[in-house]
Amino acid sequence: MAYRNGPSGRLGRVHSAGRVQGGRGVPTGPPRRFHSHALMYVWGGHGRYRDARHDVPLGPGDLVHVLPGHAHWYGVTGAGTWNEVHLVFSGPAFDLVVRQGLVDPARPVRRLTPVDHWRERLDRFRTARPPRSPAGADDEACEVLRLLVEIAARDTGPGPTDRAPAGPPQWLVESRVRLGHDLADPLDLRAVAQSVGMSYETWRKRFQAATGEPPARYRQRRRVEAAGELLRRTSLTNRDIAASLGFTDEHHLAKQFRRVTGLGTGEFRRGLG
Repeated sequence: MAYRNGPSGRLGRVHSAGRVQGGRGVPTGPPRRFHSHALMYVWGGHGRYRDARHDVPLGPGDLVHVLPGHAHWYGVTGAGTWNEVHLVFSGPAFDLVVRQGLVDPARPVRRLTPVDHWRERLDRFRTARPPRSPAGADDEACEVLRLLVEIAARDTGPGPTDRAPAGPPQWLVESRVRLGHDLADPLDLRAVAQSVGMSYETWRKRFQAATGEPPARYRQRRRVEAAGELLRRTSLTNRDIAASLGFTDEHHLAKQFRRVTGLGTGEFRRGLG
């Protein structure tokens, strides 16, 4: 696994890139949510992908694209293992390609062959030298954009999810993107509702029905998830993390972090050690 602890660019950044042989994916349990985009390409073995609308088999040549905030699970069922390469990235450029339709939220799994070509194509990010400047991070973000364009252009046929129910509606995808951006800044929730063509009350109720939590709580949880990443990957103080993510102060951060994770920030960091 190659973690990238360098600077972010204006377009986005790659957080990590990895290659696993003989793995099992994610242990079976409750669905998980990423605060970033994630690509996972299977090049050996078999497993499954599941979310609220899909339950499909995975095998060599299947690519999973998980969008930020989307509850999902993927992994091996039974006693087998699989081989994968994966890439985790985030930034405004990648959310734009979703809004413009380059990435289809209704198709979290796509078929890409030949397997050797696509395995090596994704694995280049793991072996590349990490960027050391914001400009370098933007260059790498552009490489990921090129990869997404290639995926959209060279998809070799219907993936298994084409036989499954449709994915999240566009209003929900757009809402999650808006709620998960610029976490340090105030956000007018009524403006978000208006942007997806609904009254505030209708949007709030439909969002809660679809996700299990109201929009404000969803945004706060995204703040906590982002705080967890900073606790994991940096030596920033709680005060600095709170200021960077829109918490009132470090006490507010600690309270919300414990509410969501069940751990104090200190416990969380000590557990990483």
